[in-house]
Amino acid sequence: MAVTDLRTLTRDGVALAYRFRPGRGPVVFLPGYRSDMTGTKAEALDAWAAARGRAYLRFDYSGVGASGGDFADGTIGRWTDDAAAVIAAVCPEPAVLVGSSMGAWIALRLAVRRPQVQVVTVAGAPDFTNWGLPLTDADREALAAQGFVERPSRYGAPYRYHARLIADGTACRLLPGPIAVDAPVRLLHGQADPDVPWRLSLDVAAALRSADVQVTLIKDGDHRLSRPADLALLTATLDALPGG
Repeated sequence: MAVTDLRTLTRDGVALAYRFRPGRGPVVFLPGYRSDMTGTKAEALDAWAAARGRAYLRFDYSGVGASGGDFADGTIGRWTDDAAAVIAAVCPEPAVLVGSSMGAWIALRLAVRRPQVQVVTVAGAPDFTNWGLPLTDADREALAAQGFVERPSRYGAPYRYHARLIADGTACRLLPGPIAVDAPVRLLHGQADPDVPWRLSLDVAAALRSADVQVTLIKDGDHRLSRPADLALLTATLDALPGG
């Protein structure tokens, strides 16, 4: 079996799919909302890890990609616990958590639990269920009647947000802080991001308890930050972390 072949870990009766590359100094990639471990950033980090001899873990949340479960049951709390279970089973030593968009929210919540991890966020979107999903009366009626609301997406079919996710998001909020993370944190954000305001990364930086926090703004960067130059910046950021 190749080291990056698909494997699974069962949690609460759901098979969580992951790929792991052994090595030193593990890096864990946490995808964004509705994204999986086959995206551009996830693949680029796998190539980087192979070249550096770094351990690398990527996985799919329950209900997403190759994992089992129902997406409608997904919440920030559940997906955080998914991530914690896979990390503990596969690479229990301190890791660098790379969180993309929603994955940044999960990475920071994990860092509160695991004080030795370092965090890199890419277009981080913590608390998006609060600031990013204003609900109208019609939305509330839809949530009560069908259990979800939809919003247009630039990336394909409309995004569906379920009642469980929205309710749980309030309980999982990180801002206004303080965010009890003392390890190094690096926040990358494009100033041309149409989905997540880049100033949110400044708010997160201010709320973090750690003194070792750096924010990098990419003036023409979009939300995905998946261009070659963006990926080069991400890997250079990882290389420059303490112990990298």
